[in-house]
Amino acid sequence: MKSMSSTLGNAVIVAIDHGLHWGVYDDFEDPEETLERLLACNPDGILASVPFIRRFEETLSSHDIYTIATLDILHDSVFPGEHRTEEIHAQVFSVEEAIRVGADAAKVALVYGRKDNNVLEENLKFVAEAAERGQEKGLPLVVEPTLWGQLAEDELDPDYLANANRIAFELGADILKSPYPGTPETFALIAENAPQPVYIAGGPASETDREVLEMVAGAVDKGAHGIMFGRKIWQREDPAPIIAALKDIVHDGASVDEAHKHL
Repeated sequence: MKSMSSTLGNAVIVAIDHGLHWGVYDDFEDPEETLERLLACNPDGILASVPFIRRFEETLSSHDIYTIATLDILHDSVFPGEHRTEEIHAQVFSVEEAIRVGADAAKVALVYGRKDNNVLEENLKFVAEAAERGQEKGLPLVVEPTLWGQLAEDELDPDYLANANRIAFELGADILKSPYPGTPETFALIAENAPQPVYIAGGPASETDREVLEMVAGAVDKGAHGIMFGRKIWQREDPAPIIAALKDIVHDGASVDEAHKHL
């Protein structure tokens, strides 16, 4: 594992904390096999739950990568793995435990558009508290501002996302993991108004490879430091080509055509 600061630099991070929120996930039925398959492709880092990092700490420590520990859990149903309309969001792991398992940073979500104001209130509190504890302990905090609440009509609304990212910074985020609002120009609103490193999140794995590369190139051109993608990477039989292509753009400023040659 690497020593991480609030200036992570350009990085391709693979998010694999989906089982924490949803249980068994398509193409992620075997946690160890998925992890080993990804590590063989040399990403810059992994984002996973605290217990996941603890369970596979020996495997992770043998690779020169960053590890980011998810501290909170998101459910939208009282039944595991089911999608409904409940709003359940809580911090379930501590900054101290993330440090004990060797994580280089911690991560929490900040979800707007909630029906229940109390859920948002508690979310704001634990984001600020995690940032404060991280400052005390020397552990950077990644905050992921989203519009996942039931009242949000457009998860990619650029104005709301710009405001959400700025608030995340004001709450103490060292690093931001933001949805990409659709164009380089709308992403620039986020990068310009939240003076911390911003990495874009992936979302559903439905786009073509070229569209994915165009999104990343557009974000990097407007100030993104890299990506924190999940399904766009691990829902592939062989994730090596897409990781190589993304690293070319994120680290070397390759064009979409140059990066696409890996695919």
